[in-house]
Amino acid sequence: MAQAEAMRAALLACVEKGFAMVQVETDSKIMVDMLNGVLQPEAIIEDIMWDIQQLKPQLSSVEFLFTSRACNGAVHLMASYVTRVGGYHTWDCFEPEWLFNSLASNVNISIRI
Repeated sequence: MAQAEAMRAALLACVEKGFAMVQVETDSKIMVDMLNGVLQPEAIIEDIMWDIQQLKPQLSSVEFLFTSRACNGAVHLMASYVTRVGGYHTWDCFEPEWLFNSLASNVNISIRI
């Protein structure tokens, strides 16, 4: 349920910021299949899924993609941070050092700040 809520919040933020093309990656294959219409939404998140479907037409292109957990370490760091700190967070140009370092290590760049 938390992942569905996070996706809804992310899409809403994209609409509010005026983004046109969005790719949403998750390590939940079931969630991707529900969002892409392969599986029926689970009853407990049906209202959240409805909200997401209502947000989609406000963007030119939305893709929901499955990414294995091994490939999205930065996402788990961000989720841990938000769970610990709470609230909503956006970083337009200057992301936190820990996030930069995680992203750099994911693409094998040896830069540290």
